[in-house]
Amino acid sequence: MFYAPRRPAFAPLHLLALLIALLSLSACEQLQQVAEFVDSISTGAPCESGLECLGGYCFEEERGFPGGYCSELSCEEEGCLGFSSECLVLPLEGSSGAAACFERCDRDNSCERAGEGYTCTLVDDTPVCLPADLAVGGEPGKPGAPCTSDVACEEGLTCLTNLYGGTCARIGCNPDQGCEDGACVTLNPEAAADDVVFACMAACQRDEDCRFGYTCLANDESEPKYCQENEQPEGPRNPDGADDGEPCGANLGCKGGSCIREVEKDQGEASFPGGYCTTRYCGDDEDCNGGICLVQNNQPTCMAGCATDSDCRQGYSCRTGREGRSFCDSTTAPPEIDASGAPALELVCGSQKTYPVEVEAGAVGFLLTPFNPGGLAIEPRTLRRPDGSTLNIQNDYAFHAINPAILTSLAPMLFPATNDTSLANTFGGGTYQMGVASNASETCHYVIAQPSAGRTLRLRFYLVGVPGLSAATAPSNRDLQQAIATMATIYDAMNIEVEVAAYAELSDELTASYSIIRTLDDAFDLVALSEAPGTTLDENLVVNVFLIDDFAVEDSPGLLGISAGLPGAAGLHASPASGLVFSTAGLGEDNATIGQILAHEVGHYLGLRHTTEHLGSAQDPITDTPSCLFPNLGYFCDDAENFMFPFSLGPDQRQTTAGQSFVLRRNPLVRP
Repeated sequence: MFYAPRRPAFAPLHLLALLIALLSLSACEQLQQVAEFVDSISTGAPCESGLECLGGYCFEEERGFPGGYCSELSCEEEGCLGFSSECLVLPLEGSSGAAACFERCDRDNSCERAGEGYTCTLVDDTPVCLPADLAVGGEPGKPGAPCTSDVACEEGLTCLTNLYGGTCARIGCNPDQGCEDGACVTLNPEAAADDVVFACMAACQRDEDCRFGYTCLANDESEPKYCQENEQPEGPRNPDGADDGEPCGANLGCKGGSCIREVEKDQGEASFPGGYCTTRYCGDDEDCNGGICLVQNNQPTCMAGCATDSDCRQGYSCRTGREGRSFCDSTTAPPEIDASGAPALELVCGSQKTYPVEVEAGAVGFLLTPFNPGGLAIEPRTLRRPDGSTLNIQNDYAFHAINPAILTSLAPMLFPATNDTSLANTFGGGTYQMGVASNASETCHYVIAQPSAGRTLRLRFYLVGVPGLSAATAPSNRDLQQAIATMATIYDAMNIEVEVAAYAELSDELTASYSIIRTLDDAFDLVALSEAPGTTLDENLVVNVFLIDDFAVEDSPGLLGISAGLPGAAGLHASPASGLVFSTAGLGEDNATIGQILAHEVGHYLGLRHTTEHLGSAQDPITDTPSCLFPNLGYFCDDAENFMFPFSLGPDQRQTTAGQSFVLRRNPLVRP
């Protein structure tokens, strides 16, 4: 699913005294002092006792940590506070194999406390800062280090991605001269003499010197020992961990040694509520720990196998992947698409996986929605423009190729979804060719052209158990109208006028079922209850907004809203992509914030991503929005006041940009 936004993930109550003291300082001085304070108590900071640390524990100098080292214990299930530490077990004297949090190295594999005797070292393939005397693993980027591409290796080294977990190597060494940082060995000892390739690999003396999945061997007596890939890693990486598909908060909690954390799923992928144990780099099912081996995001990964939704955890459903195998995924497998929800759309269906798409002459953009009526997965792959150039959706348009992971059988796409000059004006009228991947015998699509930049956005509100609010009282309800007015102000800055088309209610029975959303599937079921408001295309181009009492999703605490698609399926009603849902828990107490959240959710539904994704892993494709490396720091980000910031920080998040306006006004839901 695509979540947006959440209540701040970390609420540092012990910063209260500092914040009070900062009231007399300038904004710039406040930023500097708070950032310095947070840094001074985080994992890896100096300390004399646990009272000085955010995680409540201090590795003292007497245990080999110069100046002390802030940490957190018992992190196997919940993970570590913040985003720059990892839960690991080190062979420390007196630790009894207990798990603790350790600071990750900087992106350049350096440590902030390098001058105090700390160095970046690999522990279970994770680069963390430790005292030099305790550096138990190799160095990141050196021969033998794990990698996924050459970028992860030092300059001049190559990532051998064909080996387990990837391995950095220096290709082309001279065996007579050896290697300063490894062992110069033959990569292909069985090759003919003229074809032999030498490379610097990780030198070793015993198996314990090598990473998991590697053994210390020599090709023959004439060559030194080096870490060679096992044919198959022996046994689970963490025998006491959980099986593939089980909840987790840290890699240490999984048998396969890898936890897909919910916060990592921020580039258009499903969110994996509660975490999801997996085993990476599998060759077949035997390499998994209770799962099945599939290719996920171009990487072999073990997922929990299933036959039906009942085989999966709460918040997960049984999905059939490209290889025809079913696994538990956090995306919702939607029901069959009811075409009656699109009375004014021109639906085109056929058996072809590549088909023409006609866009009216003079259009400035269009929304194209491929879908499978039977509910099977569909994934747009290519779009050939009228000029003959081809857009690779997964590569050239990856920032918008998100809906197959959210909706499975529906894949709405907005063209253009960016103001970048290389794409912004390349989607006018003409005949396009769309290529999709699907196992369905028949696929369908519809297209809605945008003749000119839009000006009016219409909303239809469904009231679902909001205390004291009904369709009859909503137009005069002061609190709701204040919230709508806040949203209207935000959109007015982008030259978009917000109108309310209608207020509606569900039956008492449905209201009782959906006023509190307790599973993510329920949210998609709720928007599928929308009904077509008319018979003409113009009547159906409205955004369905489901106002509920609140969310109570166990695996997603603090959830404020869900947009059923990015973008949603314009003009199509009664489908899992036919609206958005968000909580009104603060209505009457903080109407401005409710209005800001409404603006944010509708922004997703119209095709906007977060300015910066969670943990700073990606930015939106719009050229004039600021970004932030560490969005969890909230107000200290340049994009914190933009209405599409990933975390809800209050009613002041009203900034917009011309680029965001450009994209929104290309969506047919914003009428000219």
